[in-house]
Amino acid sequence: MRVRRFLSPGFATLLIVAAPALVAAQANLKVHVPDSVAARANAPPPASAQQKTSIGHGTASINTAESANDMDSFWSEQIDIDGDGNVDAADVLWDDETKVLFLAKQGTFTCMNGNTGDGDLLIAQYGKGNTAGRPAGSGWWVAQLNAGECAAKADGLYGCKFNASGASTECGLAVIEEKKQDITIRAVKIAKDR
Repeated sequence: MRVRRFLSPGFATLLIVAAPALVAAQANLKVHVPDSVAARANAPPPASAQQKTSIGHGTASINTAESANDMDSFWSEQIDIDGDGNVDAADVLWDDETKVLFLAKQGTFTCMNGNTGDGDLLIAQYGKGNTAGRPAGSGWWVAQLNAGECAAKADGLYGCKFNASGASTECGLAVIEEKKQDITIRAVKIAKDR
C-alpha cells in the first residue's frame, strides 16, 4: 500500500492508494498424505516392480531419468494416497538415486469446498537420505484442474508443498521442476479494493 501526502492551503490530505498484492492461492483439494505413504517411502520396492522413467499423466507427470540409461522401480498398488479414506488404484515410482517416492492416480478427489473433482493427481514424498536434503516425509502434490473444478479460477496445475508432519506450507498454482524433482508455487496478483 502506498501513502501519498498532498498539501493544500490550510491542511494536509492523505490519499491511500492500494497497489496489487502478490499472494499464494489457497489449496483447492483436500490432500493429506497418510502415514501409510510415508512408510512406503522408506520400504524397498516390491520384487515384482518394473523399470520406468516417468510417472503420472498429462501436466501432472514427471520424468525421473538422471541419464539415458537410468531406470527406476515402478509398480501399481491399492493404497489411499491422498488421505480421503478411499483406497486408490495408484501407480508408484521409487527414484533410488534421489530417494523420492512418487505416487499418481487418475480419478476422483475431494475439493476444499466439499465437491468432488476428477483428474490427475501426482504426489512426491522425500525419503530418508534424499539428495535434495529435505526432511524425510516432506514433499509436494499437484493436480490438473479445469476452470470451475474445485473452485479453480482457470485451467492449470494446482498444488501444495507439505512438511514432514503432513501440514501444507505453501499452496497455489504450481510448476513442476523435473531436474530438481520439486515444484514452484506461483504467486497470484490480486488487486485490492480502493
